[in-house]
Amino acid sequence: MPLARFLGQDLVVALGKLDAGRVLGPWRGGRPQDRRRKMRFAPVLYGEDHAHGHAELCLLLEGRCRFSFDRASSVLEEGDLVVCPAGLPHAEAYDRPGQGYRLAWWNLSEDEPQLHVTRYSRRGGFAMEHLMNLALLPADAREKLARLRTLAAAPRRPDPEALREAMLTVTLALYRRVLAGGAAQLDTRAQLVRRAADHVRANPGRALTLADVARAVDVSPNYLTGLFRTETGTPLGRFILGERIASAQNRLRQSGASVKAVAHDLGFADPFTFSRAFKRVTGRSPRAWIAG
Repeated sequence: MPLARFLGQDLVVALGKLDAGRVLGPWRGGRPQDRRRKMRFAPVLYGEDHAHGHAELCLLLEGRCRFSFDRASSVLEEGDLVVCPAGLPHAEAYDRPGQGYRLAWWNLSEDEPQLHVTRYSRRGGFAMEHLMNLALLPADAREKLARLRTLAAAPRRPDPEALREAMLTVTLALYRRVLAGGAAQLDTRAQLVRRAADHVRANPGRALTLADVARAVDVSPNYLTGLFRTETGTPLGRFILGERIASAQNRLRQSGASVKAVAHDLGFADPFTFSRAFKRVTGRSPRAWIAG
């Protein structure tokens, strides 16, 4: 969907319907598990311990999904907005096979605020539709972002009118920027993928997980995984392994290098695991590589 259509229609309409019954969060009686049907949570790409150092707002635009909030799970309905304060564990996953959903995540980081729009289906997996940079907005919209951070950190349920007004102000600022031809400035997808790749290359000696890389670039693993594959054509897990093996190839070429030492330096559990991964990527064993 074109970004202008999403902002000017879908998001504005969803925010216009926001009311007290749809605003969920950590306050007593307002948690998702207090207000919505409880369900067992089955992690898909990240577990229930997922958390950030900043607050997030999760708006369910279409369908329904299971949502783990502080390690208790329930089903979200279309139009629900979940306030996730900094440090509070949360995760989402599909409710039923064949039933997709669409989320807008408002990342309220001080340094790199972003708006992610992601669609999930059991068949197609996670697909990031839009990723917008919220740091380049005019002063009035930045003030509303600060207001959202304050509301997300409050000990009691925020006024839905205040939430709606702040989120609409930011949305309309984004919409005006897109109409003025500034969509490229808002789209941070390529930049995010570059940062993820740089982090992987800078840590060849660590057995990085998808969650490790996602944490380093300040997004959720499912978003980064889908985005990385879309932008590069390569699954993130394969890229991580490929970079480690590329580093291994360079080290094995050095005089006196041993398979055991290189496996240890690159964080593999043992030489056998390393050799198996090396052959899977290169088609040759480490010893054959050394022999040339």
